[in-house]
Formats: sequence, structure tokens, C-alpha cells
Amino acid sequence: MTFEKDGRLNLVVAFGVNGAAALMMMVGGMVVFSSKLLRAANPLVLALALGTSGGVTLFIALVPLFTNSRSEFCDAFTSNSESGSDDSDTIEGDAWLAATASFGAGILISYLIDFIVQQLTPGQSLNGATCPQEVTRDSIDTSRGKVESRPTVEFVEDPGLDIFIRMDELAKQKLQAMGILSAIAVGIHNIPEGMATFVASSEQLYIGVSLAIGVGMHNIAEGIAVAAPIYFATGSRCKALMWCFWSAIAQFIGGVIAYMSMGMDADDLTQAILYGMSSGMIVGIAVKELIPTAFLYANGRMHLVSAGALFGTFLMAACLIFFKFIGM
Repeated sequence: MTFEKDGRLNLVVAFGVNGAAALMMMVGGMVVFSSKLLRAANPLVLALALGTSGGVTLFIALVPLFTNSRSEFCDAFTSNSESGSDDSDTIEGDAWLAATASFGAGILISYLIDFIVQQLTPGQSLNGATCPQEVTRDSIDTSRGKVESRPTVEFVEDPGLDIFIRMDELAKQKLQAMGILSAIAVGIHNIPEGMATFVASSEQLYIGVSLAIGVGMHNIAEGIAVAAPIYFATGSRCKALMWCFWSAIAQFIGGVIAYMSMGMDADDLTQAILYGMSSGMIVGIAVKELIPTAFLYANGRMHLVSAGALFGTFLMAACLIFFKFIGM
């Protein structure tokens, strides 16, 4: 665990890492301050970024988080065993079974969260978010919550506003609603990510930092997806950033929920369950949200997604090795 000298959980470190990952939503939203950045944030760039983030989070979830879950279950079962070393094989098997069950529970939670999102914001999900390049075209489609195609939509640059979309009021209202619904959907999805990042940081700082890198990368992409349509519809940078902020707060709330579950000094069994569930939640989000969204933005260029995912796994492997060498 990431402890202070008195053996208690270092809340500053755990919440700091989680908060830094959450603030990447705001970094993504800040693209509305630059027309050049808005143009650069095209679907192919987002596809590569989301693919890389998927590789990063999958590696962290399946290697250190799941491994820690199994290890903590072993410690918990060993301390409760009265037979000593004679039961070592049974304890190891039970630990694998319990870690796998916790992992499965985490995946089910990710599906439950997706169901809640669909009920609260029909037609919206993380992989239903619209990217800036799609918004700036004059073919904006209304299927599944997107803005209806209108020939009056026009991409305009202005010295005062930098960049905005000229469209009729109905199109603006639909575009703004889409951005707000995306912010709500992303915010709900950020809760388990906040829990996982906090749990990872509480175990070992290097694991938390590694996971925060992956979560932060796709938070940047999500920030763009939330801020761009609201900015294009309203012309207000403040409104765009405000919705990014509320989505980011949800990740911090996830960390608070994890802390309330763990306390200042959680026992081995509690830690094991939380690590396993966090691993499952992250894998569920990566497999059913991040990777499909990356494929959606890639528009047929599948090699970008696979290259990004493989790069993300190698990046995290290199980071973990580096962190170990420097003593984190």
C-alpha cells in the first residue's frame, strides 16, 4: 500500500494521482481555445489515442492489478488457514478462483453502468460521442442521437471567436443536447475509472501512475468529444469547459467511493476484492467502449487501432520496468 510513516494510507498521493487523471478531461476540453487544435483533433488522431489508451489500460488491469488481487487473496487465505503449508496448493487455487470471480464482478459492474447510462441518456454512450471533425462537416446525421443533416450548416472562422459553426437554431439545440448527454454519459463511466485509479495508487504508486497515464489519455479524447459540440452550438468556451469539469468531478467521486470501501487501513481480503473488481471494470470499459470507439473513429483504418493498442501495452511494460528501476 502507499502508506505514510504511521502505516496509514497516504490520501494525498492516492487522490492526487486520481485527480491528475481526471483533470485531463479539462485539458481535452481546452482545444476549444484554439482553431488549430480543433482542426488537429481529427478522427484518425482520436482513433490512435484511444487505441493506445486501450492498450495501456488493458495491460495495467490484466498484469499488476489482477496479479495483486490474486496475491492479496493468497495472503488473506493463508492468514486464515490453520493447517499451514499443507494447504498451499488449495490456497493458491482458491486465490485464483476468488480473483477471477472479483474480476468477473467488475466486468458485470461495467455493464450495469452502461445500462444506467442508456436509461438516463437514451442513445448515448461513450462510443456514441461525436468527434470535432464530424461536427465541422455539413453532413451531421441524427441517427442515434446525432444532429440531423442540414445543408445550412457552415464552418466559419472569425477573428473574435476563432472558430464556430453557422447553423439554424434547431441544429444548434440538438448539437448542444448531444454534447450535454455525452458529458453525462462520460461522467458516469468515469466513476469506476476513478475507483480503479485510486485502488491502484493505494497499492503501489507506480501502478497508479501507469493506470493514470492510460485513463488520462482517453480522458483527453473524451474532453474533446464533450467540449467541441457544446462550443460549436453555443460559441461559449466557458460552457464547454464547465461540462468537462463536471464529467471530471465524477472520476474524483469514484476515488471517494473506493476510499470509503477501503478505509485508512484495509485488510488483505478487502484489498483483494477491490483490486480484482477494479481490474474487471477497467477491462470491461476498454473492451466494450475504448476499442470500439477507436475503430469507429478509424473509419476503416484498422491498423491505427491495433498499432495504438500494441504501442500502449509496450509503453506500459517499459514504464513499469522503469518505475521499478528507480525504486517506485
